[in-house]
Amino acid sequence: MNPFAHLTRAMSTTVLATFGEPVVFFMEDGTQIKGQGVFSAVYQEASVRPGGQANTGIGVSTVQPVLEVVATHLPAQPTEGDEVGVRGLRYLIVDAQPDGHGFLRLYLPSLIL
Repeated sequence: MNPFAHLTRAMSTTVLATFGEPVVFFMEDGTQIKGQGVFSAVYQEASVRPGGQANTGIGVSTVQPVLEVVATHLPAQPTEGDEVGVRGLRYLIVDAQPDGHGFLRLYLPSLIL
């Protein structure tokens, strides 16, 4: 393991211990998985390089709830179509993207009533 990977793992543990809260994943196959994640009710992301193309000068942004979890802490990775319960509400996962540092960022724009 390289030194950066070791530091990233230590950081992930600290972030979850400080900001993490309990969540429950409802997988499409009916399985329920308890976990812990960092929830942001309002998250904004901007990109001026859509599709990895050269800078177009056009900004794109979105505001939506996001949950970040450590991928290796879960027995199965949540994917698009699964659901997650956090803070007493249930959300549909519409995208799951690794952040490159061990966290999996789950985009949750759809609240399930």
